[in-house]
Amino acid sequence: MAVKKTALEDRRSRYFQGIAAAFFRLRGAPFVLSSGDMVTIAGWEQAGIPLGVVEEGLRLAYEKARTARPAPRRLSSLSACDREVKRAFQEHRDRRVGRGRPPLARSRKSGQAREAVRAFLEADPPGAAFLRELFGRALGVLSGRPVREEDLEGLEAEVERLILEHAGEDEREAAGERVRAEFAGLPAGQRDGVLEVEIIRRARERYGVPHLSLFYY
Repeated sequence: MAVKKTALEDRRSRYFQGIAAAFFRLRGAPFVLSSGDMVTIAGWEQAGIPLGVVEEGLRLAYEKARTARPAPRRLSSLSACDREVKRAFQEHRDRRVGRGRPPLARSRKSGQAREAVRAFLEADPPGAAFLRELFGRALGVLSGRPVREEDLEGLEAEVERLILEHAGEDEREAAGERVRAEFAGLPAGQRDGVLEVEIIRRARERYGVPHLSLFYY
């Protein structure tokens, strides 16, 4: 007997399927969502990025890849579209919240990120010592002129890798229970990627780990 989907499961299913369909249309070729793609989509959902905004970001990424010089590139994964999706979301928020107000200056964003990183280092939360060296490097990047956003994004990815690497069995089990309950409609293999996002989210909340990418400021 089939289990009826909840409204939340149905919404999430439409979100994931809508993104997959949009990416398929742009590529013009079939593909299978990888665990990395699932992590990327779950991250967009967690950030509250509407489906229409994701589709706009995918189109922007596709156009950049199509017109790249010296030769066009083929988008092989959704992670390759992440920067353009986040940029589209920032513009969307500026239009809705700012109502014509100019977006936050990069210098102010980097200043906010620098203060968040410094506060994290000063707090030195128990259990998060494995992140200390990485955040020391981030503080150096944020203190430089100009601030290299690509370096911060690379460090952001390294933060997530270390969180997953140091997650204990209890933490994984607690995150797994929530993912199994809220993403029951997804195939088990695809839930693995969402599980990683949940482990990272919980660790950030538990230790007060700030983001390094200026997108979040």
